[in-house]
Amino acid sequence: MRHAQAAPATPGAEDFTRPLTAAGRAAAARAARALVAAGARVERVLLSPANRTRETATIAAQEFKLDELLLQAVPELYAAPAAVIRNAIVLHHGGARTLLVVGHNPGISELASQLSAHRAPAHLPTAGLCRLPLSEAGWRQLTQP
Repeated sequence: MRHAQAAPATPGAEDFTRPLTAAGRAAAARAARALVAAGARVERVLLSPANRTRETATIAAQEFKLDELLLQAVPELYAAPAAVIRNAIVLHHGGARTLLVVGHNPGISELASQLSAHRAPAHLPTAGLCRLPLSEAGWRQLTQP
């Protein structure tokens, strides 16, 4: 999942601290509710520690009725390319079989495209997500170094 819409960047302010807009918070909830309605389960959430991804992940976790202890901020996910996101999954999945990763473009869209065999959009919009069911072998391949 890509983080939801954030407040615009302002001169002198850190990109890392930008919060979600009201529209972004609503979009994050809608996206998570759509996953819940589709029967998706989430056991663990990995997220970039930026404010906008943390807010997006927290909203999604509430929709999934996940304990916030199952959310893990992974510093290397901030503005990470696909290869770094994939490595973070390997290192931090914690044995979970269903995982939500909340990150930034272009890396999160690149990884979705790589894992989806052309079923994912090339560019996830804000609050966009891609559900990727993997076979047991596919999950093992993804989560083992």
